[in-house]
Amino acid sequence: MAHFDRLRILGLCAHADLTVCELAEILGVRRERVVRHVRLLARADFLCCNEQPPWRSYHLKAGGNDGGLVQLLVDLLPQGEGHHKRDLQRLEAVRDTRPKGTACLTVK
Repeated sequence: MAHFDRLRILGLCAHADLTVCELAEILGVRRERVVRHVRLLARADFLCCNEQPPWRSYHLKAGGNDGGLVQLLVDLLPQGEGHHKRDLQRLEAVRDTRPKGTACLTVK
């Protein structure tokens, strides 16, 4: 969790089940970077993977072995300002443009 983008990913995955390409679009970073962060977070047991072919999506793991640390960190993210507020606005935009029945956006 030591990387700022990982905290942003946790904050977003607490609100929605998101694919790597959706996270990359919301965060404004390359997919490869998001993949690396998501793998680390999943390996640490902070994220759960939901595999619905052909995509994998991720969400915050509830009741993990962290004693509530991840949820506490997500709760401490400033809701009304800064990066988290912009990330949540972008999340809403992604949800609004997501084609029905699909979970992944085309990344250009």
